[in-house]
Amino acid sequence: LSCELHVIHVADCDFLEDELLRLLDVEEKFEHIPHCLKGEVVEAILSLAADIGACMIVMSSHGQTYDTRDIMGSKTRDLAQRSDLPIMVIRPDMKRLPDAGWKPARLLVPLDGSPLPTAVVDQVFEMAIRMGLEVYVLHVAVFGRGRPREAGSFTSPRYVDQPHYDWPAWAEEFTKRFTARRPPTVKLSLFHERGEPVEIALDFAAVKEVDIIALNWHGRMNKKHAATVRGILRRSESPVLLMRVAD
Repeated sequence: LSCELHVIHVADCDFLEDELLRLLDVEEKFEHIPHCLKGEVVEAILSLAADIGACMIVMSSHGQTYDTRDIMGSKTRDLAQRSDLPIMVIRPDMKRLPDAGWKPARLLVPLDGSPLPTAVVDQVFEMAIRMGLEVYVLHVAVFGRGRPREAGSFTSPRYVDQPHYDWPAWAEEFTKRFTARRPPTVKLSLFHERGEPVEIALDFAAVKEVDIIALNWHGRMNKKHAATVRGILRRSESPVLLMRVAD
C-alpha cells in the first residue's frame, strides 16, 4: 500500500522484537517496524499512533476468543469510538482476507443524503491518494424512511422513477456539495440506488468488486444507532474503514 507498517503488540510482559514477529506470524517480506508496548491496550495504540503520525489504524474486528453476537471485540470497538484516525476493521472470517499481495483499487462511500463532514471527506480523499483508489459514491434512497433533517442534508430527487426529470441537476448538485474537495488526481464516480442501505451497499460492493467500504459514524454502536454501520461490519466481505464524526 506504499505505507510504512508499524506492528504493535501490547502485553503485560516483555517481548523481544524477534519473539513478537514469530508470535504474530508476520511474513518476512512485509516491511514493518515492530513495537512491544505495555499498558492499557487502547491508550497504548492511540499514543503510539500520535507519536509516529499514523494516517490509519488497522484492527481485526475480533480476537481469538469472542462472542459471535458482538460486531466488534471490546478493544477494537473502544479504539474506533475514541480514535480521530480512520480505523480499518477486518473481519477474520471474511472469505478472502487481505494478504501481502493485496492491492486495493476501489473505495465505496455509501451515503443517505445526510451531511458529510468536511473532515470525513478529506480523510476519504487522503486514503484514495495514499492507496491509489478510485472512489465510488453511492447515494441510497430509503423506502419508507423520513428524509434526513440535519442541517445541510441533501436527499434524492422527487422523481427517482423518472430520472430524466431532475436526476442530472440533482447529481450535479450532489457531487458539488459532497465531493467538491476532490483532488484532481482522484477518480470519482457517483451512483444512485433505492432500497435498504445495508443490502444495497453490500450488493453494490460485490458487483463492482469494491476493495474497501468507508463509513462515517458518531461512535455509538447500540441498537438505536448506526444500523447501517453494524449491518455492513457484520456481513461485509471487504475491509471497512470507520471514520468517526465528532458530535
